[in-house]
Amino acid sequence: MNYLPQISRTSLVLAFAFIGLSSGRAEDAKSKEITVSKILTVVHQIEKSNPPNLVLNVVGEVPTSGYTNAKIYRAIYVQPPQDGIQDFFLKAVPPSGIAATVISQVTASKTWKGYPAWVKGIRIHGEKSGIIVIKFNKESEQSKPILRRFTGTSKDGSFDKALADAIAKLNKALPAGGVADASATWKVVKTSGAVGGIAGLNQISVMISAERQPAWPQKKRLKKQNQKKSNRSF
Repeated sequence: MNYLPQISRTSLVLAFAFIGLSSGRAEDAKSKEITVSKILTVVHQIEKSNPPNLVLNVVGEVPTSGYTNAKIYRAIYVQPPQDGIQDFFLKAVPPSGIAATVISQVTASKTWKGYPAWVKGIRIHGEKSGIIVIKFNKESEQSKPILRRFTGTSKDGSFDKALADAIAKLNKALPAGGVADASATWKVVKTSGAVGGIAGLNQISVMISAERQPAWPQKKRLKKQNQKKSNRSF
């Protein structure tokens, strides 16, 4: 007796059953997404293109460890909001098992390619608090990049060591605002040094100017966040 056709039919049935099971699990995982408790930081960048692109990097707070698959969702409107503020929601999948009851963070990134001209700002939602609203100044954001400067020093007169020290400080600052995968371009803007004296100085300092992708957080925004954190500690 030839069992090959029967085996083939059985294999197909099992294959389709597995595909259905996998799809069901994927849909089930998506249905378990919840809006995070709080929005901590939002870093945005308007990329120079026509039309421009909007890049978002968001850090949210969750009540336990083990949250995964954080994503940023954009609200879809029947008609654009009159104030021009686009709403976004940060969601993540909570742990399915036992998790440490320690306040944790999740991060997510999203690029909105060719976002419409009516958008004048964004509003990122958390479930309870920490909603952040950012209003755009498109002309200034597109024409004036945000630059930060870093200075490295070498006490033995080595330009290479001083430059390496400055770049190390830049690398340490890259995650500012909760961005995990930022990159930066830099250039040397100043070199200075000191030699001689009783101590036999042979010091050199190198300053670099760096532009980050996505852009560095605005200093005013960082100050407000630090003030809120200090108020909570009392």
